[in-house]
Amino acid sequence: MKKYAIYIILLISILVSVFYGFQKMGFHEDEYYTYFSSNRSLGLYQPDREWQDRQTVLDEFSVKKGEGFNYGLVKLVQSWDVHPPVYYYIFHTLCSFTPGSFTKWSGIITNLISFVIAFIAMVALMKALEVPIEVQVLTLLFWGINTQTVSCNLLIRMYAWLGAVIILCAYAHIKLMKDYDEYSSDLKRLWVRRILPIMAISYIGFLIQYFYIFFFVSIGAALTFWILFKKKDVKKAAVYVISCAVSLMLAVITYPASVHHLFGGYRGTGAAGSFFDIKNTGMRVSFFIGLVNNFVFSGGLIIVAIMLILGIMTLLVSNKKHKKVSAEVIVLTVGTVGYFLLTSKCALLVGSASGRYEMPIYGLIILLLFFDLYYVIDSIGNKAYLIAMAAALLFFLAKGHFIDKNVLFLYPEDVEKMAYASEENADKNSVAVVMFNPATAHNVWRLTDELLCYDKVFYMDEENTDKIVDEDVINADKIVLYAADDDLQKEAFDNLTASCKVSGDFKQLFTEDMWTTYEVR
Repeated sequence: MKKYAIYIILLISILVSVFYGFQKMGFHEDEYYTYFSSNRSLGLYQPDREWQDRQTVLDEFSVKKGEGFNYGLVKLVQSWDVHPPVYYYIFHTLCSFTPGSFTKWSGIITNLISFVIAFIAMVALMKALEVPIEVQVLTLLFWGINTQTVSCNLLIRMYAWLGAVIILCAYAHIKLMKDYDEYSSDLKRLWVRRILPIMAISYIGFLIQYFYIFFFVSIGAALTFWILFKKKDVKKAAVYVISCAVSLMLAVITYPASVHHLFGGYRGTGAAGSFFDIKNTGMRVSFFIGLVNNFVFSGGLIIVAIMLILGIMTLLVSNKKHKKVSAEVIVLTVGTVGYFLLTSKCALLVGSASGRYEMPIYGLIILLLFFDLYYVIDSIGNKAYLIAMAAALLFFLAKGHFIDKNVLFLYPEDVEKMAYASEENADKNSVAVVMFNPATAHNVWRLTDELLCYDKVFYMDEENTDKIVDEDVINADKIVLYAADDDLQKEAFDNLTASCKVSGDFKQLFTEDMWTTYEVR
């Protein structure tokens, strides 16, 4: 029965994510980067005073026929930026099966594969921790269909895969602790059966997302402490630490660009500056706790905390015996809290979208909170507490979906933008013009879903004041203008109206980060 319940929760969780997948109407700018950096052909570029057709743009965001499974190019492109390549390998593989197609489902399916891996790993982790069936079911249900798990599955970036590898890492460490005494007399067997899997997971984890190091180091430090002071075995502690160091060293050797990314790239430098700035610690930690409260528990984290505190107080007053927290739970807690705190110090602060950096650890946070609550309630011996806890948590889960509407990265506003672009593409007297800022020309990709609605688009540098001479633009009755933020934007507008047939009546239609869309007649 337990087995079927878990399968049903997994199926429901996947269906919920697919349901929201159909509602995803646009892309975050970083999602465009995922497509471009995984599937690019010649390289996205913005010509000045020239047309670019739809196929030219599409070729940079989808795999061209005959160019699939080009992992060398994927690795090279990532080395130019600040990310490791394994997630992009996986995504590029999925895209290679559907050449010429730019679709959200390539990314969503990629993430759902990782979610299934994470779900199975979570079940195995809870089994290793001997988590009661009630807590297992509640944890899997609350985590599997949580709005932030769904959001992670919809965000076409590496964070869903980071979450999977973190849970696998947690499971591998807990299994090492559980089987330690069985293998204590045979170091070689311990290394092959328990340490080598940790090395393999961590090698891959580092090459999926560098934030993996925060969890690996945190749980690894706790485990080393346990081996040294609980098991009093310096030799095995040394073997574990050296093995972990070797796994990361092999990852760096495989991908040498990681050294520059971590210590010289713009994200590495920025993260280091934030990490060593002690003054921002309180603000950053409270910000990310606020995201957990608002988006994971839909404002109910304080209720969970109160339930836990009241339970502990009741237990203390009653003088009842209570179960001791296991060493495995403590080690897992250190790893989870360590990741949360270290990530909160280094992650970008970009509003609710910042939650993506902590999403990989939300499953473990939920498990530990629920398990702690169960410890207390079970020790009190009053099942009413357990029923109240489950009811409150399910209420907050429903509230997040139906009242707060906390699922992120859907972009419903893009429906109107794309409908307008498609309508204008059908108008033979209308042309689309992209007026870009030459300092940030690459940000044109933020308009990709709209620009793909046109057969062709005319590009012009906002800071080039030469007259426009293209006949199609000059004689158009209407211009759909996508204008980037630029200090010389007014001069560019004046140049456009002076060169063209339109009278200069600018009607603002849409705004988004760095871009404003106008209808010019």
